[in-house]
Amino acid sequence: MHWQRIADVNLNRLSESLKFIEDYVRFSTDRQDLLGLIRRIRAQYKSVKKELPITELAVYRDSEHDTGRPTTFDRAGHRTIQELLIANFTRAKESSRILEELLKLTDKRLSGAVKKLRFQLYDIEKEFFTSLCRPFDPRLHAILDEKYIASMNRAQVARSVRTLRDHGATMVQLRMGKATDAEFIRRAKFIRKLLHGSQLAFIINNRCDIAMAVGADGVHVGHGDLPVATVRAIAGPRFIIGASARTVAEARRAERAGADYLGVGALFPTHTKPDARPCSIEMLKRISRSVTIPVIGIGGINNKNYRAVLKAGADGIAIASYLHAGDMRRALRSLTKDEI
Repeated sequence: MHWQRIADVNLNRLSESLKFIEDYVRFSTDRQDLLGLIRRIRAQYKSVKKELPITELAVYRDSEHDTGRPTTFDRAGHRTIQELLIANFTRAKESSRILEELLKLTDKRLSGAVKKLRFQLYDIEKEFFTSLCRPFDPRLHAILDEKYIASMNRAQVARSVRTLRDHGATMVQLRMGKATDAEFIRRAKFIRKLLHGSQLAFIINNRCDIAMAVGADGVHVGHGDLPVATVRAIAGPRFIIGASARTVAEARRAERAGADYLGVGALFPTHTKPDARPCSIEMLKRISRSVTIPVIGIGGINNKNYRAVLKAGADGIAIASYLHAGDMRRALRSLTKDEI
């Protein structure tokens, strides 16, 4: 096989992948900085391409008799836009490496230019997913439930949120199932402001529309709420989506649909949701082994049972009633003393 055919196909792959990434940044985000980065890489690639004998390479093209064309090897479907982006970054990096190696045969200077381009792709990929797909820490998921905060004034809510922020919580979820939309939004905006600049992810329970309206980091959906795939299509790749699961099948289905984490429970009787369907520690173990995304145990968790939840394979715990059973700071300390 002529090396020119390998070069030709990888030039095409690299060009197509870079254009897809640019179009996504241009039409799906407001990040002018990222758009500038990817356009500079495309411009450098075009400069390299101009120095290559493109006409000569095209002569060797023979798509009709390509023995790899009929295969289904690289036709795996992508379920989310995030998976498409990862796939195109991967194609671009692979193609640039192949071109770099091939050009060592004919033009080491151009090979060096492609190598430089490849390392820039590594950097922009990191920046891209760090910026657009917000990381989160699932270890201590604090739930502010309306059962406890509905009667609080702004000063009391602020004190609670600051305590969570400063004493070990890693995620904060607002759950207000009975409040009016206006009250839900008012509370959510206030909490969002208090958490601004912190590393805590702010999650809204059930309501994707309110989460997006107030600039929350994500939403947690349960049984009967909008499906995970629908939320992902509406909210995009940077939105954190949690999903409730009580069985292995539900957990796998949520992961395939694009969930970022799972809430598994209720593991123990809970005052917050006394009618919640139980889910055993044994089921938590099975779910934790069956998925790759973080699993958060939920339901009646306190300082006496949280170690059993973590031992069963959970990546974190969610707490609600225990937060408000006494002194919140002391409750948080009792759950973080072992650096969960």
